[in-house]
Amino acid sequence: MSLITPVGNGIKSVNRWFSRLPYVTDTVCERFQDPKANSAWIAGLGVTSIVLKDGLGCYLYVNQSLNNKDIPEDKRKFVAALDLANGGLMILLQILMTYTISKKAFQEKIFEKLFGKMFNRQASKSMQAIMESKTHLNGKVKGNQEFHKAFNDYKDSAISALGTLTTLIAATTVGKRILTPFIATPLADKTKEWMCRNDKPATVHKDTKNTYDTQTSAGEKAEKQTAAKLNIIK
Repeated sequence: MSLITPVGNGIKSVNRWFSRLPYVTDTVCERFQDPKANSAWIAGLGVTSIVLKDGLGCYLYVNQSLNNKDIPEDKRKFVAALDLANGGLMILLQILMTYTISKKAFQEKIFEKLFGKMFNRQASKSMQAIMESKTHLNGKVKGNQEFHKAFNDYKDSAISALGTLTTLIAATTVGKRILTPFIATPLADKTKEWMCRNDKPATVHKDTKNTYDTQTSAGEKAEKQTAAKLNIIK
């Protein structure tokens, strides 16, 4: 408990300091108040925080693997290389997925496939008919430009909300959990070669040394063993 309290107070102090920065009070707050830009900013800040967290985690994992005495010395670089490849790919693919999925043209295509029928001409007419059925709105909706503007604004807001959701899902699920593990393991060998480019040959640990003879087949070994036994009998 004595350690948690100072850490919590420190985080609060950093948050207060950050919230008072001119860039935050002017630019960021202004963007969040803009209904046409706030969804993109929320998605961007969400992905940025995840990328920063993964970058720090990658550094800690690599450093831990390089200094982990429980791992044989000749294998530490490979484990660290796997951590580095995994962390680097997570960051790269999350950024790539964000810039790809968050494009407005792409979001509009997804939206039309999923919810296009809810915002087409027929849906607009049905909405107008429902509103016209109200006594105080009778004759005030059809042909009213304010209705069409509000209807289109509502559609734009729905596209932005879908964009925020799909961007975060694509970055954290597709990029981080599906593509990264598939690519990271084959890439680990190349990463290890890059990390070891200036290293001297390491001594192979006795527990991890490969003693299997790849030059002699199992059949040849059996023949040699049989011949040796025959020679002993003679």
